Order: sequence, then C-alpha cells, then structure tokens
Amino acid sequence: MRNPSPTIAALLSFIFPGLGQLYAGQARKALIWAIPMLLFIAAIVWLMLGGSNRLIAFVSLDRNQVALLIFNVSFFLYHVAAMIDAYDTAKRERTLAYSRGTSRTGPTALAALIAVAIVLHGLPEVYGIDAHNALSSIFIAGGRNDIIPSFVANTPNPSYVPPTPNASELAAASAEASIPGTTPPSGAPNGTPAGTPSGSAAPAVSRTPLPPLDLSSWPSWAQDGRLNILLVGGDSRSDNGLDTNSMRSDTMILLSENLQTGQAALFSFPRNLCTASNGSCGTGSPYPSWLKIQLPQEDTSTPAGQAAFPDGNFSYTNSVCAGMSSDGLLTSLWHIAAYCSNVFQGSDGINGADCSQQFTCDRAWRALVGTLQIFTGQQIDGIIAVNLNGFVDLVSNLPQQCPSAAQRVALPSTPNCYGGLWLQTEPLQDSAYYDSQQQLLPVNFQQGCFFVDPEYSLAYARSRHQDSDYARERRQQYVLQQVRRQLDPLAMLPNIPSLLQAAAANLYTTFSDSDIQYLAQAASRVDPNALYQDDFAPSSVIALGSMQGVRDEVTNIFSTPAPRPTPQQQNNPCPAK
Repeated sequence: MRNPSPTIAALLSFIFPGLGQLYAGQARKALIWAIPMLLFIAAIVWLMLGGSNRLIAFVSLDRNQVALLIFNVSFFLYHVAAMIDAYDTAKRERTLAYSRGTSRTGPTALAALIAVAIVLHGLPEVYGIDAHNALSSIFIAGGRNDIIPSFVANTPNPSYVPPTPNASELAAASAEASIPGTTPPSGAPNGTPAGTPSGSAAPAVSRTPLPPLDLSSWPSWAQDGRLNILLVGGDSRSDNGLDTNSMRSDTMILLSENLQTGQAALFSFPRNLCTASNGSCGTGSPYPSWLKIQLPQEDTSTPAGQAAFPDGNFSYTNSVCAGMSSDGLLTSLWHIAAYCSNVFQGSDGINGADCSQQFTCDRAWRALVGTLQIFTGQQIDGIIAVNLNGFVDLVSNLPQQCPSAAQRVALPSTPNCYGGLWLQTEPLQDSAYYDSQQQLLPVNFQQGCFFVDPEYSLAYARSRHQDSDYARERRQQYVLQQVRRQLDPLAMLPNIPSLLQAAAANLYTTFSDSDIQYLAQAASRVDPNALYQDDFAPSSVIALGSMQGVRDEVTNIFSTPAPRPTPQQQNNPCPAK
C-alpha cells in the first residue's frame, strides 16, 4: 500500500491484530502480531469442540479464573499495542512516500479506538473479578466435605416392592391438600404415601437410554453411582446471611440422582418431622410411635450428648445447653446444634452465640446432615442452602416477561415487566404470611396459570396456614421444578453482577470449584418433567411401616415404576397438571 491511512490501519488491527500492519504493507510484521490472536482463537475452538462440559470445567476452577483475569489485562495491552503499531507503521509509510504526516483527526480516531478497547476489555474484567470473588466465597477450594459425617449407605434391594397403602392410610392422606405437578394413584389424593411416589402408579414409562458415564475420573462422591444433595431453604431474612434470630431449616429436600440413568427424585422432609414416641410432636401426634429422628453417634456418645438426649434421638427437652430448650422438630435442629457447642461436634473454638449467626456454621450443618443420613439410609454428598433473600433474588433475575393483567400476580410496586415464574396454582389464602422483608403479605392465589413475581413465588412455596406443612412441601417441590424448567442462563447474563452479589451473601455449599463441571454434567442428564416426587408426611410414613421401611424406600426409589412425564403444552407456559 503506497499511501496507507493510519486511521484505517489502526481500525483494522482493532478488528484483528496484524491486519493493520498487512494493510500498511508489512506482511512479516503482520504475521508476528497475528500469532497471539491465532493461538487465542485456536484455544477457543478447542474449548468449544469439547462441548459445554469442557468449557465449564475450565472456567469453574479458581486458578483458571485468576489466569483469565490476568490474560484479559495482557490481551488488552497487546490489543492496544497492535493498534498503535499499525497506526505508526502506516504513518511512516505515508511519510516516506509523500513526506507528509497524518490528518488532524488521526490521533483522535486512535484515541477513540483505544477507549473502545478499554470498554471491551474492562467490562469483562469487572464482571470477572466479581464472579471470581463470589465463586471463591461460595465454592471453597477443596470443598467442605469434612463437614459431612462418614456413613455407610443402605445397599439397594433388587427385589424391593413398595408397600401398598390401605384404606385407612388413604383416608389419612385425604387431609393433605392437592398440589399441582403431582399425579396420585387412582383413589388417592396428591400427597400419596411414600410407597407410591407421585406419578408412579401408571404403567412404566420407557425412556431413551443415556450415553454411559465413565465415573472413574469423577470426584469421590460419584463413585457409588448416586448423587445425593441436601437442598435447604433457611428462614433468615438478613441481607448478610443470618439475622439476629439465627436460622431454622424451613425447607429440606433431598435431591437424589442415578448418575448413569439420569433418574432423579425429590424427597421432602416436613419441618415438623419429629420423634413421636417421647412427646416431641405434642399430644395426638400424626406420626407413628416407631418414627425416630436419630442423632449421629458423635453427638450422643459424649456425656453432654447423653445428658441432653439420653435415648439418642432429637427430641423435646427443657435444657439442651445454657438454657436452650428443644421442641424436637427437625426445623429446629440447625439452630440448636449451632448454639450448643458442648453437645454437638464441629466448629471448634466458636461458641454458640457466634456460630448461630454464621451461615457457614459447621457444627449445625454436620448435625443436620448426619441426622438425615441416618433417617434416609443414604450418604449425603453435599449441601446447597439458600436464605429467603437468595431465592427472591434468583427469581427476580429470571428472564423478564410482560404478562397480561389476567395472568399477573405481583406486588403493586412491581413494574409491568418483571422477572418471575410461570406457576399453575391452586386456590391458596393466607392472611398471616410474612414476606422476605418481614412485612405482612396477604396471599390469595386463584386456580390457573399465572406469572408470579419473586415475593409471591416465595409465598406460594412457603405459605402453610391454610393447609399444612405437608401440602407446602409439595408446593416447594413444584416451584423448584419450575425454576429448573424456566432457568435460561443466556437470558440471565445481564444480571450476573446482582446474582453473584446475592449468592455470596445468601448461598452456602460444601461443594468445591472442581465439582462444578461434574454437577453441571449430572444436571444436564436429568429430565425435570419426569422427577420422582416423594415426601415424609404422616400418611407417607405410616405406609412404610418402620424406620427400615423409610430407608428402603429412599434407597430403592429408582427401581419403582418411572413417573409419567408432565408435558409442556404448546403455547402454554405452565405445564399440564
């Protein structure tokens, strides 16, 4: 090029480093400047050819996140240097040919291109630092697996046959409200006893086999072929994790997946699950006398543990520690274990008052997980817990929609278009419900398909004054399914900063950064429209007959008939009942 324009040369190297030098007639220099960009493109292609699993595996590791942040700064300097060099090369060529410099607008144009490059690299850097800080605080390097007590899981019984509920058990179940998203067996309401999981009464449903997984390279939690995650919703309303009232485990669900088949089940534990034989459940307990909430041996073998819970079961007692009493309800176990450092093991050196104010209180999580392992007969592989504000923030950052007035369920202050959930609701009234900000929020759901804002989505999952804890836990399963169905990662990209901020304050997990890629792969194999749904409401427990029956039900869930998928109706955002 005999008379190259420096501005055009800088623009070309802004688009692709080296193009400006080639335009200015310096082919060898152009190749040298292009090599880093070509290597970068080759790396991106390599990651993309490996699919989403390889990409997630790369970006989820803490060390790779730091490397990417450093690379972005280096790439910015390289990008700017390539533009400046192209500009100067073209300027020299023009000067040699015509003995004249650039126009007055040339430096301004170069400065503008550099400004654009600052934005182009600066925004990802800011987002990347936020993401790295949030993920580092949530997914601790190496994980928190020492929190989960070791446990030998039940061995599946291939000849297991689920118990058939008798007439009296079905009558007991009839008091439990009907919840959308479940399909009870003929003659039984939703809230079917655990022996007949929701959707399993119909003939077996064939499913296309998934490609087999080589689990040998997966983490230790995958080696038994089953993933068990305890999902916990805390009742704290603080923006900083826990408030002065500490936390109670308002929602407890075991998500279990057969990693090879992709079959998944949700088991809900009522907040008032309790050891009935010692009066913990009060007079006229709906639970059978054989039901026990057995504490881990590490918490009951010490003198303090024996004194507080002499029979080894979490139960009613006037004095657990320092004047702390126990109502014996499962929802209270986290709070009591956090406070009673002389009875429950873990969190060495942290007294009760301090530990009960920390969402990461090891002692509390260890007691809850250990107890539920004994109850279900399953090794729990990890915990994912969220507080009320975390759920509200998640739903508010789902893709925005603008429903019609007839399909809108939202606070008066909510704009016309908002993030929310499509829910197929049943009639639900509650005049004593308090929202995530501890404000009284009258609840009045009608039957139908509605686009529900974050606060009312939480209300639909948490309200219990009209019906019962057992009806509520099934609504919670349904709402979780709807979150999974309507989660669109690409549409949520603009909301990443606010999501990360909310997650850092309100999310807790025992999984590490190296687990993320495997959890994502496991999630991709699950059909959210064909989940087993089970619970431990009184009628469900009665049908199982014994504590071993409870454990056998959880252990053998995937050998029972598969649930019928809930189809997504065309042009209808709410799934069929």
